[in-house]
Amino acid sequence: MNWTEDIPTDLRLFGRERSREIDHNTIQDFGIGGFTLMEIAGRGAAQFIRENEGDKKNGLFFCGKGNNAGDALVVARYLSDQANHNITIIWAAGDDDLSEDAQKNHQLLKNLNESGVRTSFLNAGDSIEGSHFHYIVDGLLGTGVNSELRSPYDEMVSQINHLNLPTYSLDIPTGIHCDTGNVLGTAVKATCTITFGTKKLGLFLNEGPAHSGDIHFVQLPFPKRYMNQEATLINEKLVSYLPKSNRQADHKYQDGTVHIVAGSEGLTGAAMMAAKSAWKNGAGAVILYTPKKLLPIYEVALPEIIKVPVGSEGDSYFKTDHVESILAKISDKPGPLVIGPGIGREDETLEFTVQLLRKFSGFAVIDADALYSWKELSGIDSKKQKRWILTPHPGELKNACNQSFSDDYQRFNIVKEIASKRGVNILSKGAPTIFTDHQTQSYISEYNTQIFARAGFGDVLSGTIAAKLAVRRDITDATLSALIMGYLAFKQKPNGEIFEPGHLL
Repeated sequence: MNWTEDIPTDLRLFGRERSREIDHNTIQDFGIGGFTLMEIAGRGAAQFIRENEGDKKNGLFFCGKGNNAGDALVVARYLSDQANHNITIIWAAGDDDLSEDAQKNHQLLKNLNESGVRTSFLNAGDSIEGSHFHYIVDGLLGTGVNSELRSPYDEMVSQINHLNLPTYSLDIPTGIHCDTGNVLGTAVKATCTITFGTKKLGLFLNEGPAHSGDIHFVQLPFPKRYMNQEATLINEKLVSYLPKSNRQADHKYQDGTVHIVAGSEGLTGAAMMAAKSAWKNGAGAVILYTPKKLLPIYEVALPEIIKVPVGSEGDSYFKTDHVESILAKISDKPGPLVIGPGIGREDETLEFTVQLLRKFSGFAVIDADALYSWKELSGIDSKKQKRWILTPHPGELKNACNQSFSDDYQRFNIVKEIASKRGVNILSKGAPTIFTDHQTQSYISEYNTQIFARAGFGDVLSGTIAAKLAVRRDITDATLSALIMGYLAFKQKPNGEIFEPGHLL
């Protein structure tokens, strides 16, 4: 069975339409009613808020008219009845024409009032004393919003943000687009977002993370067969679902050789970082190919790395007549190839890259300057491309595919499109990092990747991926392992050198 089938619901990401489809199928086909789902969602949110805020607190709830307001009303009922919270609900546009389930929960709250549990109801424009309240619940608008907020919702969002209280947004902060994470004119700046049933893509793209705060997931009883995600989160929890794979070899060249084609005059540092990274991350042997003129530099700096000089004494960059000697060496000691860090953009070097990859049939990590051969590489046998991973940063991606994008959702879709059309694996570096494999399974980093936006990170990452490929022999597994290892290493040594993951996984 494919390991991805075991990925838990809280690591799966969904857009608005797919989330609605899951909700509809659960209600209409499976038979769990919408009112029941709302009850489970609201109860889970109330439990979380109670854990954070305690009992006997004052809560201010901002409610619209739809099911997002219905969720908030369930939360209000549980907190007022079971945690002795004094709840004040302020309606954005009155309490008439509520959705059917929201209206039912409104009536339940009024029933509690009749039994002595006190809930106050206000309207937009009524005076509020912010110092009276301990927290806010944002139940204004949910995942259905796709245009800029209008009055009175935009004013109420401003009011929430101005009150500067701990704010819990339900499902998604009001004003954040469910798919793109873009701000729709204005948006609630939540302390925490309590999302229900499906984690929304927009919580992790563009401005979504800055507005969502901490994300708490409340699972709903959606049948597993409906949960076909659009992407998977890359985080520490994913580690336990990756296949276990440890190198077991009788000698250094068995299941662990990494070949690195990198460096040119003035750009030898990139080759060094890629080679050191592959070595430190478990490769049994790292073979660095270098134009012969550069060999003395590497001999001093890389004692643990095997160096193979190619060409004549005066060669300072890779040329087409180096291809066959490199292929012969790789054939003798098979293993994944890293090509690109610091190789330069000489016309002959770009042609060398194409010729080498056209004849090489193993796993290849194609990075940095090698990506300038993107167009020519696209014409190579698709069976070979399935064993490649291309690792562009946003600028390289724009240049390579000749497509512009202005936000991370567009980047996400471009990466998926390229992976699907070419059958290649794409690791789009950036914040967040987006990875789509040749089977068009997509992954998005949950942690802050801006910490890695510095020179040399890409070279280190390429070496790490190749080392993992040498042992695991699966691009998806190796790439995810390398990304998570980099983050874990940074957490251990946040002020140190460019991450050196070592044997964390």
